Amino acid sequence: MLTAMKNRVLDYYYSLSVNKKITRSFMTVLSLLLILLSVFTYRVSSAILIDKAIENTEQNLRLVSEKLEIILDNSENYSKIAITNNSVQRYLSAPPTSDPLENYNRSVEVSNALADIVDSKTFVDGMLIYDRNGHLYDSGGLKNVRNVNDEYVRTFSGSTYGPVWKDTAKSNYEKEGGTHPVVSLLQKFNTAKDGSPLGVIQLSIDERYIADQYARINIGHSGEIFIVNKQGTIASHSDKSRLYASIGQEPYYSWVIGHEGGRTFSLNGEDNLVVARTYPRLNWIIVGIVPIKEITRDNQILMEKTFYLSLIFVVSAIVLTILIARSITRPLNQIKKTVKSVQEGNLDVWLELKERDEIGALAREFNKMVVRTKTLMENMVEEQKKKKEYELAVMQSQINPHFLYNTLESICALADLKRNADIVNIVNQLALFYRGVLSKGSHIISMEDEIIITQTYLEILKVRYGDRLDSRFEIDDNVYKYSTIKLLLQPIVENSINHGLRNKRGKGLIRIQAYVLDGKVRIEVSDNGTGITPQRLRQILKPDPGHYRTKSFGLKSTDERIKLYFGSEYGLEIDSVPGEGTTVRMTLPAIENGGIPHDSSDDRR
Repeated sequence: MLTAMKNRVLDYYYSLSVNKKITRSFMTVLSLLLILLSVFTYRVSSAILIDKAIENTEQNLRLVSEKLEIILDNSENYSKIAITNNSVQRYLSAPPTSDPLENYNRSVEVSNALADIVDSKTFVDGMLIYDRNGHLYDSGGLKNVRNVNDEYVRTFSGSTYGPVWKDTAKSNYEKEGGTHPVVSLLQKFNTAKDGSPLGVIQLSIDERYIADQYARINIGHSGEIFIVNKQGTIASHSDKSRLYASIGQEPYYSWVIGHEGGRTFSLNGEDNLVVARTYPRLNWIIVGIVPIKEITRDNQILMEKTFYLSLIFVVSAIVLTILIARSITRPLNQIKKTVKSVQEGNLDVWLELKERDEIGALAREFNKMVVRTKTLMENMVEEQKKKKEYELAVMQSQINPHFLYNTLESICALADLKRNADIVNIVNQLALFYRGVLSKGSHIISMEDEIIITQTYLEILKVRYGDRLDSRFEIDDNVYKYSTIKLLLQPIVENSINHGLRNKRGKGLIRIQAYVLDGKVRIEVSDNGTGITPQRLRQILKPDPGHYRTKSFGLKSTDERIKLYFGSEYGLEIDSVPGEGTTVRMTLPAIENGGIPHDSSDDRR
């Protein structure tokens, strides 16, 4: 069904005129772009607002953290003041007595000292001291105190000093008619004289005072800040009904436990920004939650105004598009008529347009194309003729009677010398050579076969030249997987022997290297022969299209044959030093075996 609908839409679109295509396509594209722009703008601006909200909330949470630091630092300082108080040190370090009056006086003095410290400290809910003799002293106003001395004596048994903060819990005393949530500091303390243990001091902070530090911080109309511990239990909240509740089932729980910063979560079907900051001192996490809709409220208003403005732009653009499309299609109709004339076989047409835009450029390129088409059609016949003549030259070289005659003479000479083994060898090499040359009528062979033909050719020549000729092949294994045109390498080797080594004194060396470089196959044929003079070197590969038929099938023909099949960027390069030798470099495309199409004429042959 979807395919049928797609086909109907495409058929309708293809049947439209250019004018209608431009108008309707522009309308569609403009509408889509405006929609995408609106969505993109909304998302980007919302992301910016959310990032800004995260930054502001993080600053507020940092402020809460700093306030907590001040409170806890002051609490530890007041605890130190209490345990270093002269009265506390004197009475608690005195030997125990059974005198009730003495014990009462001690209790009053220590309690008064604690009360003097606590009275002006609004955040200190109460201060208690548990001495080593089991006595308890408080700062006043505390009732039904539960002694926790044994628990914390065990806690401090391995240390001489060190405060311990206790998470939010019900107070171990009653004040103003009942217990209430407090955060407590407990610390072991010793005598100032000899360091012997005196007891444990407890300083409790009312949780309501901690909640007051962030209750007035505004992070949105319905945003909230609260504190949880690592177990997910709420340790402080402005709403006391939520105190000690667990957030373990909330979707943001696992994230706030291990991360800081902000992230969006869906809570009760609405997206909310959750920002977290750790408070290591009490192993707390300060959490701020703000509804996303409050953060992006202004952005939604802006998008509504943008929508109405976009409608005005679309209507205006449609009117302008219709006028522009008509001006564009007018010269296109003229081009259409001219193309139809060319289609009917008239290559003498010429487009005359005043436009200098892309359509004018199209008309000029069309005129050039018609001229090039006429030229190419004329050249194609000549090029095909030239290609066949080169192939004929290759076929003639395959059965070179001069080479065969010399080889047969060598066989006769070996027969006179009764060197039967050499005769068998040279005949086998000759058969192998012509088997490779014929290649079942195909002029496309692998690089491996081309190299074998050349090796066989050299082996035959070594019988004639004896120790005067030596060869060396250095072939990269990667070369063997590529194809080439047959008999490109052998004519170069033959040319090196006939013109470079034949008149050389001493032993001649042919060195053939093949490798792949920059995606091309490179073959170098070097000899240590007589070399080529600079004047002759300039003439060898010089373009001479009027006399290519008179050239021998050597360097010139090989170079032109490569360019004919593969393009002008390929071919031969020659370096030569008279008296020292010559190097011919062949560059071929790296076409894997089977990648060069066979000419149909080869199949006929």
